[in-house]
Order: sequence, then C-alpha cells, then structure tokens
Amino acid sequence: MSQPSFTSLIVTYNSAGEISNLLNDLLLYMPEGKIMVIDNASSDKTADVVKQHFPQVELIRNSTNRGYAKAVNQGFAQCQAEYVLLLNPDIRINSPEVFAEMERCLKHSRQIAAAAPLQFKYDGKKYLNFTWSYTTTSAFKVYLSHLLQDKQAPTEPIRVTFLNAGCLLIRRAAFEQVGRLNEKYFLYGEEPDLFLKFRRQEFECYLLPNVGVTHYRERSLMTRPASQRLQIRFLAAWNVTDALIHGWTDILLDELLLKGIRFMNGKRQTSYKKRTFNTPG
Repeated sequence: MSQPSFTSLIVTYNSAGEISNLLNDLLLYMPEGKIMVIDNASSDKTADVVKQHFPQVELIRNSTNRGYAKAVNQGFAQCQAEYVLLLNPDIRINSPEVFAEMERCLKHSRQIAAAAPLQFKYDGKKYLNFTWSYTTTSAFKVYLSHLLQDKQAPTEPIRVTFLNAGCLLIRRAAFEQVGRLNEKYFLYGEEPDLFLKFRRQEFECYLLPNVGVTHYRERSLMTRPASQRLQIRFLAAWNVTDALIHGWTDILLDELLLKGIRFMNGKRQTSYKKRTFNTPG
C-alpha cells in the first residue's frame, strides 16, 4: 500500500499512558509517514516517552500549556503536506484502510475540507462523532440506524456539518483559508467554530461510516481532580454554545446580505429596463 501524503499531528497533555499505543499504530500502518507531537507542558513525562522510545517522531515541547487550538495552529504552521491528520493521543487505529478512505474522500474534490471515520468506544459501541449535525437528513438517518441498531446502516460517505477532531483529516489549504482554529478557545469550542467557518466558505465535510477508530475519550481529563473536571466541563459547555451562536449568526448575516444584494441588483435591472422601454425611439 502506498504511503499517505499527509502529516499526523498529535497534541498531548498528560498522555503518557496512551501516546505509545497510538504511535505504535501509526508506525505499523504508515512507517514512512511524518508524525508530529506537540506536548503542552505535560507533568507526567509524556514528552520523555516520545523522545526516548520514538526518535523518528518530531517532538515539540511547549514550556506552558498553550491550549488545544494554539498547539494545533503551531503544528499546522510547520506542516507542508497537502493534508494534515489531527489525532487525539487516546485514539487507536483499527486498520490502515482508515487512512486510505479519508485521503480518497478529500482527493475527490477540492471543495472537501475534512473527512473523519466513525469512532467507537472501548466496548465497541459507536460514538456519533458529528455532534450538532442531526438536523441534516443524511446525518439523522445515521443517528436513527444507530439507535435502532440497524445492520443496514449507510456505508457511503455522508455530508455533515460537524465532525470530531479526535481523528480528522483536513485539507491544509482550506484550513488556512478560514483562519485556522480560533485561539480564544483554550479547550472545546474550536471544533464547532472551525466547521461553521468551513460551511460559511462553502466547503464540504464528510463522515465515513465504512471505517472506524477506537476512542478512549478524555483520558487526560480524568487525571485532574474532580473540581477541575467540573470547571472544564462548564467551560466546554460555555465555549461550544458561544461558538455555535457566533458561527450561525455569521452564516445568517451572510445569507441576508446576499439576498439584499440580489434584491438590489434585480431592482436596478428592472429600473434600467423601464427607462429603456420609455425612451422614445
């Protein structure tokens, strides 16, 4: 199988217990692919694990926890590949076909900005990793098939508004065009903000229901005290709500402005025709 033409970008924070498994998966399935780890000042020796056991991986150590959005943007600035694969350290790759299907999807059209596989819990149950997209018909069908445990679930790529960045292949040019991740969001909120910016620029995003990865969600979060976890969850709800409100508002204003321009153009055209008609021959 040919090597994928993308860079794998992983942001870590207190991920010493997970990062080795993911890196071993990547080296198994794409041994020649470029891998970049950006560590946000972990206190559990995550960066040391990468440096000592995976010398072929490019490691960037941040002296402070810069947050997810800033770290991703930092990595993108150093990537030259056409596509960049965002990965959470608690992801496990189930098959090399995951890479091939994501890349095949993006190569189909330059209007496709991102693609992602299904995500599964450690017990095999699905995560519906296109949260907030249930209003679209195609995504709602997947949601219903998931609820009903339908064995005839869709297998073709499904266009959705949002995807989870735990395992996400992004077209670098589209990412740069929309201004990268919004760094005002330290953690959470950056995903809905990004995908609404993609939508505003008329880019497409696809869920690939025929391939999947396992996601051991929020492992690093569970290393923090209960009080901190509660604060982080509150911040997550606030950031996501803020991103959704601002994103959809921008899209609505764009649509209203476009309708206004079309109306004024139509009015000017009608006025011009009337003047022409009334001019003596």
